[in-house]
Amino acid sequence: MDGATTLISIARILTTEPNLTEALRRVAREVAHFVGAETAAVYLLDRDGRILVPVAAYRVPKHTLSVLVSAQLPVDEQGFRDSVFSKAAVTCSSDVQNDPQFTYELFHRFPHRSGVIVPVHVEGIVAGAFYLVWWERAQHLEPAQIATLEAVGQQVALLLRSAWLLREAERQRTEALAAEERYRSLVDNVPVGIYRNSAAGRIVDVNPALLETLRFPSREALLATNAATLYVDPGDRERVQQMMEAAGRVQDFALQMRTGDGGTVWVRINSRAVREADIDYYEGILEDITHQRRAEEAERRAESLRAVAHLANAAAHEINNPLAVITGRLELMRRHLATPEQQTRFDQAIAAAKRIAEIIAHMGQITRLENHPSAGGSPMLDLRRSGAPSDPAP
Repeated sequence: MDGATTLISIARILTTEPNLTEALRRVAREVAHFVGAETAAVYLLDRDGRILVPVAAYRVPKHTLSVLVSAQLPVDEQGFRDSVFSKAAVTCSSDVQNDPQFTYELFHRFPHRSGVIVPVHVEGIVAGAFYLVWWERAQHLEPAQIATLEAVGQQVALLLRSAWLLREAERQRTEALAAEERYRSLVDNVPVGIYRNSAAGRIVDVNPALLETLRFPSREALLATNAATLYVDPGDRERVQQMMEAAGRVQDFALQMRTGDGGTVWVRINSRAVREADIDYYEGILEDITHQRRAEEAERRAESLRAVAHLANAAAHEINNPLAVITGRLELMRRHLATPEQQTRFDQAIAAAKRIAEIIAHMGQITRLENHPSAGGSPMLDLRRSGAPSDPAP
């Protein structure tokens, strides 16, 4: 078999055989036939780039099979490192047992006469090697044969490069899928709402916490909703868009939004603007602050209560003393000065004064604010209920 035919056969194998190990085994057979070698073995560099390990072979004698299968060749310890792995040259010996290039102990564990190493380099990096064996014959290769073997090494290098690229692409794909899974797990389990929508309001993505906050029955139902319709106050949406246009982000902006069940919820938004494929998106987090707003409202009401109580206590103190004088004078006048016809009028005046005293007493005991509608429909402060003790908890 001539060199050209060998190279064509090997090219056909490398382009049609999808399994790397089988392709290398068939190439080893073609190479052995080409130079008349009795045995051929293929070694590839391990992942750490330091050891050549056997991956395929052709016509290995049974008594050497266990040795070849388990053989590992540390690249840095080979006597032929400079000639094979630095210069990418085919290395031949017709007397392996006495050749200083083959001093590694593996070559002496199964005695043989001749050996040829065909290096495989991928972009200047050792990727593997073929080892051809003649057990008893002293074999010498012609320059044309050596050139063909070097071409074979280059062909196999292309195959290995493709395999490396495929393996690297698969590794990156696996890592990307794992990273996507970690991201999705984080987004799905984070306790605050996360969203992404276009500047026009089309909702692109949400996490389960946002569904819970906005009380939508499903992700599909929320994605089918335009974000603009969720704002209770349209002015809030305008302010959000203005902040996005001015600074590219919104920080700690509180607003009220509509929920999927027809209610409302107070939320705090932190968001940023991003641009992809000439489309502006808003992405960020949305936190439910309804309870916080209720607590703040309760605190404002408590502050109002304290202000009213302070005013009521001050007014009661200022009114109580002169009112007591007025009531006393009315009692004296009723007893000593009023005619029977006038006593009824004095009784009415004294009753009104006592009513005022009762109101003042309530003013000094205000514990909560109670409103009731007036005749005109406007709420008014009910001092009697505000000054009464709080109802016991059920």
